[in-house]
Amino acid sequence: MNRYELKKLVSQKLKLVRVEAGFTQEQMSHMIGISKKTLVQIEKGRLVTGWTAAVAVCALFSESQVLNSALDGNPLEVVNRAAVD
Repeated sequence: MNRYELKKLVSQKLKLVRVEAGFTQEQMSHMIGISKKTLVQIEKGRLVTGWTAAVAVCALFSESQVLNSALDGNPLEVVNRAAVD
């Protein structure tokens, strides 16, 4: 999986990860360092998250069942592989 594929997958799963963790859009956007407006656009499928936010999601929510299932394993390992591609 390359960087773009990881960013796209994280974007597609971001709302599920947020809901799974029990965070509001405001809380989640603050945690991953993006504006709430940007988060809403990502959750609606209008934007793809940036690399930094995708890495933050994978690091902060590495125990997420949604991410682990979507990435077939540990999100941080996927980030490490994508970072060198």
